[in-house]
Amino acid sequence: MFIDMSGDVVTTSDHTACVAWDRVVEGVLSHDAMTPNHLTTVLAIDPHFALAHAAKGLMLMSLARRELLDAAQQSLGDAQAAAAMRPVTDRETAYIDALAMWLSGAPRKAARRLDYALIDHPFDALAIKFTQIIRFMCGEQEAMLSSLQHIAPNYGEDRPLSGYVMGCYAFALEEKRFYPEAEHAGRRAVELAPRDVWGRHAVAHVLEMTGKAQQGEDWLGDASAWAHANNLRFHIAWHVALFMLERGAYVQALDLYDTSVRAEKTNDYRDIANAASLLAKLEFRGVDVADRWEELADLGQTRMFNNRLVFADLHYALALLGAGRRDDAQAIGRRLLEDSESHPGTEQTETAKQGALVTFGLLALREQRYFEAARLLERARPRLTCIGGSNAQRDLFEQAYIESLIGCGAHERAASALRERSAARGGVNLYASQRLAKLTKVEAIQSLSTVQHAAVLA
Repeated sequence: MFIDMSGDVVTTSDHTACVAWDRVVEGVLSHDAMTPNHLTTVLAIDPHFALAHAAKGLMLMSLARRELLDAAQQSLGDAQAAAAMRPVTDRETAYIDALAMWLSGAPRKAARRLDYALIDHPFDALAIKFTQIIRFMCGEQEAMLSSLQHIAPNYGEDRPLSGYVMGCYAFALEEKRFYPEAEHAGRRAVELAPRDVWGRHAVAHVLEMTGKAQQGEDWLGDASAWAHANNLRFHIAWHVALFMLERGAYVQALDLYDTSVRAEKTNDYRDIANAASLLAKLEFRGVDVADRWEELADLGQTRMFNNRLVFADLHYALALLGAGRRDDAQAIGRRLLEDSESHPGTEQTETAKQGALVTFGLLALREQRYFEAARLLERARPRLTCIGGSNAQRDLFEQAYIESLIGCGAHERAASALRERSAARGGVNLYASQRLAKLTKVEAIQSLSTVQHAAVLA
């Protein structure tokens, strides 16, 4: 047995494997693109290392791809077989159990299993990270924060992984809108662990949600700080593009789409979500995005029946609608509706219901059926957190809702939503100010027309 970076026992039989395992742990926490290579090295040295097999399965599950389920199931079988060959710790058993639970369709239960293990192993940074990943995907913002509130403040900055834990804490704080605390924690996380892309990303979220676009661009300006990252680097570029949108720099944002956000035509759902969301927001602002929807729609078409994550499904549907593939987007909505009706009492029921509402709402908006779009998106609005993703990512659907209100002439409701949006961002939000100005102009024209009509009748 050896001790890993978290200070916990790992039941590998080889010191070299333990060294490589530490690289895996730090790699998961730092979102390092080389992490799969490190894990391959670990299992090549010690193919009977149960914890490594379980971690591999959890990593595969986090990709939310149906075609990877068999591989994740194989990892579970390998972990269980390894655990039968030599004794494992209760901590390692928790990882195996969590993987089994997630594969069985109970991700929230999987996160709770890891939480339980953290009672006895509070410095297990990898378990902390996996609980955050699962709960982020499930839209459990409250649980993301509560699971860290007793651990993160007592983690101890002298521990080797403390910066990464602080970065997780920062993001959980931000999602519950504790912005000053989140910004402080995120900046401290990066000081402690300069490779902590998640902590850096948490600060970007704070600056996005509080209307500080220029500060956000400055904070993310040094791309070398996140050059090591996996596809999270595309998401960081997406944040930079959002700051550009807020400054009205639409040409720059579209250029960044081509050179960074979508520089690599990957099929990861997170990358597709970044791209589809940015294109939709550019179109809301009247920007011609040319044929950029097409390659996203091609990927979305292959995932129409992926059925692993509603957040991903909505962005596949968005891409299909952007390319004019109405029937395919509608098929996603129908499948979500069927899921919401055929699995009562499961974790996925409510999520599928909200997803169906949003999908059909986006379809109605694309077809300029604004009353229907507003009705559907308004129904989904109060419970939309359950689809997963961040507040900043789900803001796309809030903008779609506002566009539908404006389109159907519900100007008072649109203005109210826009004022709420502006107030939440310290009174600074270009989208809100532009739309409010548009509404004011429309109302002025309507008022003048009424006066002129009355004058004619007189």
